[in-house]
Amino acid sequence: MSDDTEDSGRKLSGRIIQPATQRNTRITGLFWGSAGTGKTTLACTAPGKKLLVNFDPDGPASVAGFPDTDVVDFSDAPNSIVDQFKKSDPLGLNSVLADYDTIIFDSLTNISHKALMHGIPQTKGATIERPSPGAYGVRNALVLQLVKNTLATTAKLGKHVIFIAHEDAPVTNEEGLVLHITLSLGGKLPEQAALDFSEVWCVQDMGVGRDRRVLFRPARQRKPMKTRMFDTTGEPEFEWAFDPEEYADDPAGYKGVTIERLYNDWKANEFKKIPVPKAKKK
Repeated sequence: MSDDTEDSGRKLSGRIIQPATQRNTRITGLFWGSAGTGKTTLACTAPGKKLLVNFDPDGPASVAGFPDTDVVDFSDAPNSIVDQFKKSDPLGLNSVLADYDTIIFDSLTNISHKALMHGIPQTKGATIERPSPGAYGVRNALVLQLVKNTLATTAKLGKHVIFIAHEDAPVTNEEGLVLHITLSLGGKLPEQAALDFSEVWCVQDMGVGRDRRVLFRPARQRKPMKTRMFDTTGEPEFEWAFDPEEYADDPAGYKGVTIERLYNDWKANEFKKIPVPKAKKK
């Protein structure tokens, strides 16, 4: 019996219809928070071999020595590098995807800045001090193109993708009360960029030792956040305790919470929502 006969009645415009459980499920994450909260370190606990596509000066310092992470540095690249975001294969990612399980972009905030600086000289009347709406439009389009094209390119091989972004200054009312805190991207980009990710998490340092929290639902005036991985009927966050030295010594044997362990639990549960994790130490 031919494949066409076997698939008869199971196609739509030439595309195979299949049960949701057979879909190629992966992590697509947007992790954000203030400087020093561990966003990059958290991302680098994702499954398998990682490639960190770095746009932050000194960005890879926090994961130096991690045995399963390579770095390609674009932090000093000219602003024109952002023109490559328009391509269906941004930065030529497809040429190296076979060698990696997870691609990490650090950070979307610096990428957004490069895109704005690139857009200013292309926009009549725009200056660094007073970028025009046209320059902001160039920035927004380039950032969204990078996100969408990267997700589409990596989806073909089922690779995990994580973007990192910084936290913006609080938005306050006339009385100085904080209304909300979001990603440092500018304009409507925080909401627009977050749409295409399955996991949008905010990483917070609570200021007591190593007590850090990962928020996966809007809380503490912070948004956007969302998750397809966790059961959201309880707390909107979990404690994340991490020992980088222990992890670097033995990533496979590390007993704490890692993205790889969470993903494996999610996969074992047939991609149905899993309980919020509890921090574990050796």
